[in-house]
Amino acid sequence: MNDGFLASFPLLLPFIQKELGIGFGYVGFLSGLLGSAGVVLALPSSAIAVRYGGRRVLRFAIALYSMAFILTGASPNPALITLSFIVASVGFGLFHPIAFSVVARESGGKEIGKKMGGFTAIGDIGRVGIAALATILVAAVGWRSSAIVYGALPLSLLLFSTLFCRRPSAQGLKPDTTADKPHGLRYSLDFILAIVTGCIDALASSSLFIFIPFLLIHRGIPTALIGSLSGAFFIGNMLGKLVLGKVIDKFGCYRVFILAEIIMAGLLALLSVEKSTINIAVLSVFLGAVTRGTVPVINTIVTNSVPDRRLYEKAFGIVSFASGISGVAAPILFGIMAERFGIVSVFLLSACFAILAIVPVLVAIVSKHGISARNP
Repeated sequence: MNDGFLASFPLLLPFIQKELGIGFGYVGFLSGLLGSAGVVLALPSSAIAVRYGGRRVLRFAIALYSMAFILTGASPNPALITLSFIVASVGFGLFHPIAFSVVARESGGKEIGKKMGGFTAIGDIGRVGIAALATILVAAVGWRSSAIVYGALPLSLLLFSTLFCRRPSAQGLKPDTTADKPHGLRYSLDFILAIVTGCIDALASSSLFIFIPFLLIHRGIPTALIGSLSGAFFIGNMLGKLVLGKVIDKFGCYRVFILAEIIMAGLLALLSVEKSTINIAVLSVFLGAVTRGTVPVINTIVTNSVPDRRLYEKAFGIVSFASGISGVAAPILFGIMAERFGIVSVFLLSACFAILAIVPVLVAIVSKHGISARNP
């Protein structure tokens, strides 16, 4: 559900832009705002969950982004739209660092790729259904009413869970005070390269779903079809995470990542020139598979670079913080590019970042081969 509503928020931007007359630069700014709290909260997120309780934090987050949707639907000017995106950013910002660390901690060494892929694919089920419905609803009742509906729905689910869902026992959630304290996180070359890889990959792929609707409008695609074509991208996300997550354990995370980035660059170049609706839909599925499909790959690279499981929360917090900065910068950069050089330039620049993301992985491979040669 969380990922579905997160994906739906930027889908309102083309309609907000048209009615309020804002430029691509401001669209990029709003998209950057949506990920900004995730950057700020990435490092302290696990401490917040421990201090206030995971369920309580989750409910607070749902309440925040629900109110953000409603505020968006009622906003008469860009200033209030900006405020609603800030509120939504805080609501969406706490989830992933905590969740990824839990999955990593509970996964066996040979199953980490599969479990990361399965976990991240679950969120795309919500993306496909909830996000695809958004533009269909916009075409039927307008973007303001749609935003209010999308705010009321999670609030209703929140109320239902509060009234009828049994609170789980807190037993087993307390930290183990008898275990040895872990040593500080060691910033090895592998871990540093994992951070750099995540940052560049975020530049290439994190904001593509924001600009795909603008490209579709540029191609003259009807409004009612935009949600479905965006849904095709999210279907690709889900399939990519499942498939790539499984093949990681067989072929290795480095090989899978390099191949995915090369394919991503080629598909982005094709999408930038394609005009056929059917071909765009097909390309969107495959592009989705190799863009967000790299999430479990990068998470596996991070996991393998951290030898102590007790440091996973800190490691994923650091990686989420660094990748989040890229995620905030990317839509701002792409918005400026689209305003000056056209929407197609966004996808060409993203293809360049995809190729660049391979570099730190190649450095990691060379480094490992060097160590193996010195220690036969």
